[in-house]
Amino acid sequence: MKVSTFGRIGLTAGLVALAVSTVGAPALADPPAGTFGTLAGLGSDTTQDVVGGLATAVGSGVLASYDATGSSTVVTRSGGVAIPRANNSGGGRDLLRVAIGQTETAAIPVFSSSPVTVTTAQVAGQVQFARSSSGPSSSDVTADGVLTYVPFAIDAVSYATAPGSVVPANLTKAQIVSIYKGEYTKVVVNGGTTTLQGPAYTPVAGDTVTAITTFLPAAGSGTRSYWLGQMGITEQQISDGTYPNLKAVDFDGESVQEHKGAALVSGTAAQNAGAIAPFSIAQWVAQGNAKVTDHRAGALINGVNGVAATTGDAGAHTLALNSSFNAFTRPVYNVVPSALADDPTSQVARTFVGSSSRVCQQTSTITSYGFGLLSGSVTCGDTTTRAYRASTSQVAVTLAKSSAVVGSSVGATVSVTSVGNGGGVVRLYSATDALLGSVTVPAGASTATGAFTPTTAGSLAVRGVFVPSLLGVAASESAAQPLTVVAAAVASTTRVTVSSPRTVGKSFTATATVTATKPVPGTVTFYDGSKVLKKVSIASGKKTATLSIKATKTTYALKAVFAPSSAATVKGSTSAVVKVTVAKAAAKLAVTAPSKISAGRSAKVAVTVTATGVTPSGKVTVKEGSKVLGTATLQGGKATITVKGLKKGSHTLVVSYAGSTTVSTAKVSKTVKVV
Repeated sequence: MKVSTFGRIGLTAGLVALAVSTVGAPALADPPAGTFGTLAGLGSDTTQDVVGGLATAVGSGVLASYDATGSSTVVTRSGGVAIPRANNSGGGRDLLRVAIGQTETAAIPVFSSSPVTVTTAQVAGQVQFARSSSGPSSSDVTADGVLTYVPFAIDAVSYATAPGSVVPANLTKAQIVSIYKGEYTKVVVNGGTTTLQGPAYTPVAGDTVTAITTFLPAAGSGTRSYWLGQMGITEQQISDGTYPNLKAVDFDGESVQEHKGAALVSGTAAQNAGAIAPFSIAQWVAQGNAKVTDHRAGALINGVNGVAATTGDAGAHTLALNSSFNAFTRPVYNVVPSALADDPTSQVARTFVGSSSRVCQQTSTITSYGFGLLSGSVTCGDTTTRAYRASTSQVAVTLAKSSAVVGSSVGATVSVTSVGNGGGVVRLYSATDALLGSVTVPAGASTATGAFTPTTAGSLAVRGVFVPSLLGVAASESAAQPLTVVAAAVASTTRVTVSSPRTVGKSFTATATVTATKPVPGTVTFYDGSKVLKKVSIASGKKTATLSIKATKTTYALKAVFAPSSAATVKGSTSAVVKVTVAKAAAKLAVTAPSKISAGRSAKVAVTVTATGVTPSGKVTVKEGSKVLGTATLQGGKATITVKGLKKGSHTLVVSYAGSTTVSTAKVSKTVKVV
């Protein structure tokens, strides 16, 4: 389990001898106007200068560190929005928490201004890390925390006093604790003796009594949090009034800013003489060495337990943290999203994580700002300390249908509830964790639609897993939605064949053969052109349908349309059109005429034309040689022609049937004698 790093730093081995080098990069305050870094961060006043120096040393626009004091807002992205200038460790941390959606809103402390409340929708994407001079509180530490506190240096803290202070310059740690707990409230000087006394002390002759004023940086300060922890005091006790001696405002009523000496000299000479405040030794060194603006206002940094806080020459700007000082030491951190700390390809990991990271390689810059190098069980770039559980999310999935065919699209609507509506992706899985598809939820939206295509048949339980874009939001899983998937229908082909011979008036057979890889129950509808001839069922277990067609004409355009009983099993199909020709029916010609007539009389010729299965129509003609003697149109296959004007003698009459569209031609000869 990941645990807090507090208490794991060797107080003697953990401090590496420091020698302030003139090669240390000068502090970069806010980035120059109009320039932006890949990773933007705000927060601790304690580490603002060293991180600014690291930004310069790392270069390439990787880091953009914004000071804790200055304008009330900063813009960290090209085209971005103005966000509050977080004034301390807690403010920077909370700004990052809101930006990644770990909490939806927070009041961010701002220098010389009231706290400004921000929401995730306002600041998402605007910050990527936070500076912190203290670790997380024990109540926030959790192995699955979404923020990782990555240590990069050691800071030491001691107590600072004003010029002319009567507070002893080398208190013990126990005395400092007693002062902050209000057990010592007075400095008594009598002759050459200085003592610390409590509230009940009664002055004696020769005493000069000075009241002790115990200052603390404003709430949210990492140094305040650390110092109170060392004193054994909680914020709740302060709120409850247990320690009324602790002051977060100076003698002028202004908030006490960490690592600035102004509060210690804000009162009268007598007041200032008894003022005391925690002060980062690293900040005191950096300011004394002119690495950064000197805000000490003449304040003095004091030793503890007989060990001086610093070494070196202030005039030569060679001040350094005394490597033997071990009364109050702490790691300082850059706080980053855990997901990026765990991704070795991310800029966050490359910059902060591991001893070979960009930041951890800048040892000369770290020491030049008065900080110590980490060693022992806690090393630069460590990712052990994690805090703040992810905020929760919810996702629901609705399918457009409850059944589908393999290879067909299934619509899905997803609904997501999460801090800041930062969007993300909903991945759709089967009960066997097979990825079916995904739906993207845009930032600012709570619903989205998409589709997936099942590739195997069976009963699916489709569930959605929401993967948020915001790194402080937990993933969530929907209830499963049932989906029945059936195999896709197989293709079929239909072919038409016809029997022979084919003659008008007689029947021929059209056969439709349906071919598929699965059984093909269903019906076949036969067409002649666009005319439906008949619908025929395909018998169980069969692949053919037949139709007997009595030919009434000499040409047909036959096709067959197959309609399966279950379209989910077999697809329908239509045959090619088959051009069918049919022979005309054979005509039989029966002629009745007198064999002998008297001269001057006419001869009646009765004609009957028959054909199998059809009644002939058309014309019949009686000729003698080339001379047409008469014509008639068949009615019901019969006609009578009267022949006149035959001369005496024998006449050969030829009776011809001209045929029709469906019956062939025929002729018969008859002899008639005229006497």
